[in-house]
Amino acid sequence: MSDHNSKKNWFGDWADEYDETIGKVGKHHDLLDLVVESSHVEGNDHILDIGCGTGILALKFLKKSDCRVTGIDGSPEMLAVFEKKINKLGLNEKISCRHEELSNMEFEKEAFHIISSTFTLHHIKDKYPMIEKLYKMLKSGGRLIIGEIDMDATGDVRDPKRFMRMMDYLKIEFSLALQEGGIDAFSRMYDNGKKHILNDGEYCISFKQWETLCQKASFKKIYIRAVPDFEWYKVLIAVK
Repeated sequence: MSDHNSKKNWFGDWADEYDETIGKVGKHHDLLDLVVESSHVEGNDHILDIGCGTGILALKFLKKSDCRVTGIDGSPEMLAVFEKKINKLGLNEKISCRHEELSNMEFEKEAFHIISSTFTLHHIKDKYPMIEKLYKMLKSGGRLIIGEIDMDATGDVRDPKRFMRMMDYLKIEFSLALQEGGIDAFSRMYDNGKKHILNDGEYCISFKQWETLCQKASFKKIYIRAVPDFEWYKVLIAVK
């Protein structure tokens, strides 16, 4: 099975239990809240939420401001959960969803005031072309907000030093998942951690590396903020 299909099936299989597992981990919510706060979203802003999943971040944006959100995700199962929430809350005029793979994503130039992505862009192998594309999709003065793990997973998978560097973070993530999301959340995060360790079609990079990519793409101002009391989760704000 290809990496693409394996990843697609993995997220699809997780959709119905996502909100009750990882969706209960407090530090994940702290990161999403920091993304919304850092975006300085205003009424009538149009936001692109990349990897919107079950809509947790999008709904936080709507709670903060009278904005509009376009969400895209490669998992139809995740989107189905999100669309049920949209219908239940009567937000059809404020949120639209598209089933689309990141590699095929196409929008007009200068279409969005804010582009947000949390725990998603690390799935892209060749990251710079994606950052360059997102730059073009932002309006002048628009903000790219990346919420991610500050973990450098680059290097040789056979390198013990690389493994130990990653385990410094992963053991904390596993513990949080078990404590707050239960055994199902732990099982999912353990599986996910193994994918990162083996570099199975994806890899995280450090925020210094994200910053370098954004500088190369010509973003004018770049800021990095850490989740309070948890330096592993950070938010990068890049202004066009």
